[in-house]
Amino acid sequence: MSLVGLIHSTRLVIDPVQEVVASQCLAGTEFVHVMDEGILRQLAASGRITEEIIQWLTDMALSTEKIGADLAVLSCSSLSPCVDEVQDRIKIPLLKIDEPMMAYAVDNADRVGLVMTNPTTEKPSRLLFDDVLRRSGKKTALVPRLCPDAFNKLNCGDVAGHDAEVIRTVEDLLADVDLVLLAQISIMRVRKQMDNDIQRRVFASLDFIAPKINERLTGR
Repeated sequence: MSLVGLIHSTRLVIDPVQEVVASQCLAGTEFVHVMDEGILRQLAASGRITEEIIQWLTDMALSTEKIGADLAVLSCSSLSPCVDEVQDRIKIPLLKIDEPMMAYAVDNADRVGLVMTNPTTEKPSRLLFDDVLRRSGKKTALVPRLCPDAFNKLNCGDVAGHDAEVIRTVEDLLADVDLVLLAQISIMRVRKQMDNDIQRRVFASLDFIAPKINERLTGR
C-alpha cells in the first residue's frame, strides 16, 4: 500500500483532486490532504516567492513525510517555483501537478494557450512552461491569457459570470492556438460547459497527474 500527500493552498481543489486520484491511481493507494489557505494570501501580499513562503511550503510537505507518505503533490500552480528548493529540504519526491500537462502540450502542439483567472498564477506557469520547453528542445509557443474580471466575480458569488468569461476566453484563444491549458484546477469544472469540439482541445492538470503518480510509485 502506498500513501500520497496532496498539498493545497485552497479548499476549492480538494474534492476534484480526490475524485481523480481515487479513481485513477493504483489500487490500494491512500491519500492525505494538507491545506493552508494562508500561504496563498501571503504570496499575494508579498507579490513574490520569499524565504518565508518556501519554508511554509516545506513545513506542509514535511507533515506528509512525517506520516509516511511515499511522495507528495503540490496542487497550487502559483507555488510551483518553490518546489525545487523545497525538494532539497525533504526526503520524498514533491511533484508539480501541472508539469505533466505542460509536457503533453509541448509534445503535441506548436502554439499553446494558457488560461487563468488568478493573477498570481501567470508568472509561475510561464516559468514552468519555459523549463519544460527548454528540457524538450522544442520551440512550442505559449500564449497566456488572464481573465481579468473572473476572479473577482467568483469571489463576489457571481459563478455564472465567472464561467462565462472563462468560456469566452477559451473560445477566442482557440482561434489562435492548437490547444488550451487551464492553469488552475479551480476552473477545470468550467470545461464541462463547453461544446464537445472545444472540450477536446482543452486540458487541465488533473488529466495527467494520476498516471504520473502511478509512474513514480512503481518506478517505471
